Amino acid sequence: MIRLLLLLTLFLTALATKADNNQMLTELDQTIVKRSEFIKAKEDRIALLKQQARAERDSNMLLRLYTDIYTEYHVFKFDSAMYYAEKGYQLALQQHNQNYINRFMLHRSELLFISGLYSEALDILNSIDSTTVEKDAMFYYYFHYFTHYSYKASFANDSVYAPQYRAIAKQYLEKAIAKLSPDEPFYDYYMGEKFVYIDIDPVKAREHYEHVLEKYKDNVREYAMACYALAGNHAARGEYDKQMEYLIRASQCDLKCSNMENSALMSIAMILFEQGDLERSERYINKSMQDAKFYNNRLRMIEVSRVLPQIVTSYQATIKGQNKHLTYALIFISLLVLGLLATAYFILRQNRKLTAKRQELADNNQQLNILNQQLAESIHCQAELNDQLHGLNQKLINTNKRREGLATIYIDLCAKYIDKLGKYQTLVKRKIKANQAQDLLQTISSIRISEEDAATFLTHFDKAFTELYPTFVEEFNALLTEDGRILQKSPTTLTTELRTPNYLQLSFRHKEQGYQ
Repeated sequence: MIRLLLLLTLFLTALATKADNNQMLTELDQTIVKRSEFIKAKEDRIALLKQQARAERDSNMLLRLYTDIYTEYHVFKFDSAMYYAEKGYQLALQQHNQNYINRFMLHRSELLFISGLYSEALDILNSIDSTTVEKDAMFYYYFHYFTHYSYKASFANDSVYAPQYRAIAKQYLEKAIAKLSPDEPFYDYYMGEKFVYIDIDPVKAREHYEHVLEKYKDNVREYAMACYALAGNHAARGEYDKQMEYLIRASQCDLKCSNMENSALMSIAMILFEQGDLERSERYINKSMQDAKFYNNRLRMIEVSRVLPQIVTSYQATIKGQNKHLTYALIFISLLVLGLLATAYFILRQNRKLTAKRQELADNNQQLNILNQQLAESIHCQAELNDQLHGLNQKLINTNKRREGLATIYIDLCAKYIDKLGKYQTLVKRKIKANQAQDLLQTISSIRISEEDAATFLTHFDKAFTELYPTFVEEFNALLTEDGRILQKSPTTLTTELRTPNYLQLSFRHKEQGYQ
């Protein structure tokens, strides 16, 4: 159970470290983008030192300025660094300043080591009389020998000469460490080198390298050197994520210091190449080659050239494969675009037809609206005519009702008079049968329509006529002058003049003309 928890913890820690390294690689990319800003700051510092040197007349002060300018150019530009190392050496010879003569000879030798001119560098180093080297410079004197043979061992990289060079390098490192003062600014870094190459104690070495990181910021070259050494320390223990972490930190420091003589970025490129991140690997290895060319470091260019073709070839193969996929994708997209264009054309064509249909429908709707409006007007007129017809029908019904009443009155009167005639007929027959012709003649002669019957007849007539024709009197009077108009006793009573047939015919004829 404990072993399982331990494995789980290690797995989670590895995942977290890998995620952190990815974040650090992103930050490294951002730092590379800002490289020009760091170079500009470096060149500004150098320009200021050069300006001071041009104005300086004191030889000792000028030698210090040449030393500072060399230090700035040391891992920035090889030719410029060599120029000021030579210039400082010549000035020191003129001033017979043995301390600076030795220092500038060490500088020249160091630059030749970096460029791969080992024989020339060793000749200069051997030409220095060790008895003339000051005590505080003895460490660097022996450390330059260590550096020289370490470079030769790395360059040889075989099983014959490389071990011999490493053994000699170890001897000189022991001599250098013996001269190392604890007051030396980067004492811990060199002690870390001691535990790597002499005592072979990776734990102690790591402690000293970590002390360097604790003391200094990530803008000095020794910080990058300590990170690079820690990367190798962790790689030896199989802690490759930690190795990548410290390589990234070393590379960032190199970028901030404008250190063109660097190995960390090339190492990252090789690791990323093995991990399959060809895009970053190709970018970083090309950047390393650019730095080597900028610095004019022949040895570094050779080292980069060994791995550059392999990385570039693999990257180009990957790009070629991606381009092939992109070509297929482009063909597919082109076909898709053609299909979309055809679809768009079909849709546009259908839209045009639909627009035409819509316009036709709109025109038809407009015509239909006009027809509907006309129909509405016709319906309105028809309704008005229907209302008028209804009114006329109602009047006609009322008139028919009055006529029916009038007919009823006349039928009733006729029935009464028929009854009377029947009685007269019976009376006549009886008188005739009784031979009472003279009596009958007298009876007939003496019989007259009584006033009561006449009054009843006129009353019924007037009532029936006024109901049938209620406006008769008004319309008749309208035909007369103001002083000739007839006055009624009551609304249902006619005068003798109004009952005259001629007046009635005239009034009815005028009424019929009004209807027409």
